[in-house]
Amino acid sequence: MPNRDCIAFWVGGASVTIGEVLRAALFRGDLDPALARLSRKMECADQAVKLGLDPDGEAIDQMAIQFRYDNDLISAEETEAWLESRGLDADQFQAYFEGSYWMEVLKGTVFPDRPDHLPDTAGLTRQLEAEVLMSGGFGPLAVELSRRLMVRQDPESRSGPSEIDQALKRFHEISGVGPDRISDWLASIDRDQAWFAEMLEMEEAYRIRRQAVLAQGQLLRELAASRLALTRLEIESVEFDAMDAALEGHLCVRNDGLSLEDVARESRYPFKRVEILAENIPEDQRQNLLCARIGDVLEPSTSGGLISLLRVLSKTEPGLDDPFVRTRIEQRVLNAHFSGAKAGEIRWLIS
Repeated sequence: MPNRDCIAFWVGGASVTIGEVLRAALFRGDLDPALARLSRKMECADQAVKLGLDPDGEAIDQMAIQFRYDNDLISAEETEAWLESRGLDADQFQAYFEGSYWMEVLKGTVFPDRPDHLPDTAGLTRQLEAEVLMSGGFGPLAVELSRRLMVRQDPESRSGPSEIDQALKRFHEISGVGPDRISDWLASIDRDQAWFAEMLEMEEAYRIRRQAVLAQGQLLRELAASRLALTRLEIESVEFDAMDAALEGHLCVRNDGLSLEDVARESRYPFKRVEILAENIPEDQRQNLLCARIGDVLEPSTSGGLISLLRVLSKTEPGLDDPFVRTRIEQRVLNAHFSGAKAGEIRWLIS
């Protein structure tokens, strides 16, 4: 069974296939990252051939092993079942990691900003499907479509002609497909004008609902609830392999006035300076770092098998003027809204 015919989820008694998820994502412009990544892989593979390079089979095998581990695919049978449920085969599985290998080996090469040069062929379509399904990018695309389908089921979510016109203008801007090319574009994805009109109406209805859900007051309430979790900390650290060495390093900072970077250089231990959100800090370190004063070096701590000395250089409380924070807050508000009663009508087969 081709990828596009495999069922991804059921909603309201109707099945939604992988192909529909990908077509909807293409309509929205959400496939651009996958297209760009596939473009880079193809460019790297071509360059490897030109340079006469041979792939490192062991490195590619390790990528496949890590993928199976990350997806809890312990046995060969489980891996085969995972692939079959998504309409993938062993050749696509292997090709995905070979492309990833060459992209890593030849990183730094200049690539086009947009993947417009990719040929429109059945083979490419299969490669793109495999790229999305195996990279972990399919789940978010399926969720986006499921939310739009939930909104469409609401009888009050209807768009007027002027709103549809605005949706059409946004499609032209995002896709780069002009009015004179829509028929050819639809033919290339095996869809017709009726499907296109339905997508425009559904997208506009979702935009209106999304705008209402993300009212300023709701965002501010979520921001207040997430203030500590989204506090941004600038931290420097030294990682040690023994507690005695970490304690000695702490004494050098406290009594001798050395910086952590000095301690790392003299003791030849790894030194790092990073910016990180509090919610991404291991729980056993998070509270101490949030409570620490700027410039304080914390007592040696153990987390994930590592012994670290940490110093807080700065703390920045989150605000909606920070694009990253705003995106995170909006996502949380949307998740809460769409996890209501209607979400129970969706039965996921692939995510």
